[in-house]
Amino acid sequence: MNRKILLMSAPVAMQPGGYVPVAYADRTTPVTAAAEIAVEPGSGGWRVTLAWACPQPVRETVRETDRFADACAVFAPEAPESPWMTMGAQGLAVQGFLWRADRPGLWAIRAEGLGTMQRSAATGTQVSADWDNGRWRVVLSLPEWPALAAQRRVALAVWRGGAQERAGLKSVSAGWVDVA
Repeated sequence: MNRKILLMSAPVAMQPGGYVPVAYADRTTPVTAAAEIAVEPGSGGWRVTLAWACPQPVRETVRETDRFADACAVFAPEAPESPWMTMGAQGLAVQGFLWRADRPGLWAIRAEGLGTMQRSAATGTQVSADWDNGRWRVVLSLPEWPALAAQRRVALAVWRGGAQERAGLKSVSAGWVDVA
């Protein structure tokens, strides 16, 4: 599967807390309008490639509290009815992987709703990331991924640090993407 996915701005009104929904109420247009995704099963795992336009990469944020790294995430539902927009729901988790340009490896991620994200080191994974000619290309080599194998669909998120995107400020797929 190799597809171009149109992205939307994650709805700020859904963000937990009071600051982001008020301060970013006018953020309705995605900073990143589209991304390409390829999901390929392999022997004993998966290869996921994400690519998107990014005119000014942000790779380093050390000691700079007002800078945010570029990042991307891909996740799959643990159950057929797991909602993508709220990062799952209680008892209906989503799981996946998060790459950040300021880290050498991947995070394994799991959530059961907004504000419940759990991160841990993603063991047995490899990542390569290249920025060239205004585009990121990130390749995730992943071990067995039961949620993806069972549900055969993913959702994705892209953060452009240069546009102050972080946490719930991001561009996301408009729904689950079948990877049949």
